[in-house]
Amino acid sequence: MLRRHDVQRQAAVPVPGCGEDVQGRGDNVQPESVRQQRPPMITCHRSNLEARCTERGYTLAEVMPCVVAQDGEQWTIDVDHPTYPRSPKSGHQPQQPQPIGHGPGTELAKLLKKFGIEPTPTCACRAKAAQMDAWGCDEASTPERIDEVVAVMRAEAQARGLPFLDAVGRLLVRRAISNARRSA
Repeated sequence: MLRRHDVQRQAAVPVPGCGEDVQGRGDNVQPESVRQQRPPMITCHRSNLEARCTERGYTLAEVMPCVVAQDGEQWTIDVDHPTYPRSPKSGHQPQQPQPIGHGPGTELAKLLKKFGIEPTPTCACRAKAAQMDAWGCDEASTPERIDEVVAVMRAEAQARGLPFLDAVGRLLVRRAISNARRSA
């Protein structure tokens, strides 16, 4: 979701309410030099920054200084900050992507399908499965990633009115990782 300052930066035109002068009005007038001093900011979901970090060999902790605001899962990021993962980390070798349809996310979807649970058009299931596949087995098996996947499963179960136990969710995620390792 773009915020007003993102639209303004991308379109290079004043957006009302962003502190810029509105044509025909004299309020909120700022000199050009003040407007140019604002750092470029983007607003995105936390997972987008995490994916960029993973892709370029950084940890989220290393790049947190570039995060200037957090509104739940929506984060505002200063892309000109020195810690922003602009380019791959020195010595980082990117992982070869697995073929589509292979990996822990695909295996988790198969397990859930056996219980009659399939993705709906409005759920985050397919996106999370694709993200798990992109992480690969090693990254997906970290406690933080397992907790992240279980949280999505819990939220989706609540939205569907299904019972859910975190322990069972973790078991399913670990089984999916195990299945993906055996099939690789």
